[in-house]
Amino acid sequence: MSLISDAIKYSRLALGLRGFLRETITLEESKRVIAERLCNREKNFLSLVQKGIYQNPKSPFFKLLGVAGCEYGDIESGVNQDGIEATLKKLLAAGVYVSWEEFKGRKEVLRGGRRFSFSERDFDNPFLPVYYQTQSSGSRSAGTRTTFDLGNMSATSYYRLLMLVVNNALDIPLGLWKPVFPAGSGMSTVLMQWRTGKPVVRWFSPVDERQAQSSLLHRLATRYIIYGGRLWGAKLAKPEYVGLDEAIKVAQWMADTKKQSGGCCLMCSPSSAVKLCQAAIENGLDIEGTRIIVSGEPLTPAKRQQIEAVGASVTPRYSNSESGGIGYGCLEADATDDIHLFHDRLALIQHQRRVENADIYVDAFLVTTLLPSTPKILLNMESDDYGVMETRSCGCVFGQLGFDTHIHDIRSFSKLTGSGITIVGTNFVRILEEVLPAKYGGAATDYQLLEEESRQGQTYLSLIVSPNVGVVDESDVITTVLNELRRVPHSGKLTAGVWAQAKILRVKRMYPISKMGKVMTLQLTKKG
Repeated sequence: MSLISDAIKYSRLALGLRGFLRETITLEESKRVIAERLCNREKNFLSLVQKGIYQNPKSPFFKLLGVAGCEYGDIESGVNQDGIEATLKKLLAAGVYVSWEEFKGRKEVLRGGRRFSFSERDFDNPFLPVYYQTQSSGSRSAGTRTTFDLGNMSATSYYRLLMLVVNNALDIPLGLWKPVFPAGSGMSTVLMQWRTGKPVVRWFSPVDERQAQSSLLHRLATRYIIYGGRLWGAKLAKPEYVGLDEAIKVAQWMADTKKQSGGCCLMCSPSSAVKLCQAAIENGLDIEGTRIIVSGEPLTPAKRQQIEAVGASVTPRYSNSESGGIGYGCLEADATDDIHLFHDRLALIQHQRRVENADIYVDAFLVTTLLPSTPKILLNMESDDYGVMETRSCGCVFGQLGFDTHIHDIRSFSKLTGSGITIVGTNFVRILEEVLPAKYGGAATDYQLLEEESRQGQTYLSLIVSPNVGVVDESDVITTVLNELRRVPHSGKLTAGVWAQAKILRVKRMYPISKMGKVMTLQLTKKG
């Protein structure tokens, strides 16, 4: 059955990919499509709610709306009178939402005396053809798989040219330093950039297929897309392995490209950007004036400072695997990680919640999807991020189109990030509470994991081991953690491969920080 299913997926991919690669979009077309989506925002939302939820009894939100006694007409009336966001806040108050833990299937849903259990796949858009399954950033969670859908990539492509305009990078070569499958961000970028007529000319991957322990299916898919695309006239960049400890090679490419073409733009993670900028300084390479677009982890003030020290400009992108692209930054922002929210495809509200296993409260984002091409149909789905939302005008092309909702200081309350690869923190709890005490002694309370940032802008994961634990071989402890990570389904192997190469795990002998939780991110630690 699996072979038949895979054959069907590849057939769909073959038919869809050929058409996808033959179509190109222009800057004017991009502006027109986005303007139309903004104009039809309420109409698109209501259509998705009607077809994707009320006409889909399997939808978790169909069940929650039923418990709340909310019919489609109620939502339609609320949107027409008060707008989408006001309606979403009323639905939230009525219990129509899904928390992060409930979405992940780690917590039972209790509403109005009724109990439900959901899994991530219950939220999949049933109207999308399944071409292939990938993962965002390699490992946002143990079971997050996203449909590799060409229709969704087509809808997202319209932001790409505008992003390059904002960064004054429309007419300069574009490079990419992102992982291969099973992480989907690298291949998605290559395909979407080709569609804009501004292709990726070099694709560097920080891990090779062996380090990522890519399955045979992943390896075949990579070759299928790249060489199939070339048969159809699309010379797609193929991945070249350049490890994080070889950042000088990427910096050298940027310097050479700037000299030859008058400029250069690179897409990578903030940590990767810091490494290549430090390599450029140490080796006397001139990458002043180049553009760097970062995603996959927070762009912190320390990281921005390190990148700008070489005279490069840096702009953040923000997305997640559940809802896709959320927004892009601009060069006119005051905040380090300011993002224009793409409210033509998403609605965002906030609510205060307590962080699990910690005495901290945050204003978490609740995401609602608006377009029929979205991978998952979401209605007040809590992401594991929080931040600041505000409305202000901006003179960049995004602001001119009407994207006046900004979000910044975007942080996670549940996942750990290092070198552009993230993993949900609860995957560490078993390691900290069971594996390490069993092997090295002590109690579950003697171990803690902390995400920290150096003055040079590098992110590290500090494994705190209490003095109550006897003498331990620190390198052996790190090896044990990495080996256990490799056991996390779908994502752990890639995470362990990147983190081992980047050497971001380190042991600190100190007492665990009280009231800070078992696994704490850098941002929550600072906030506390």
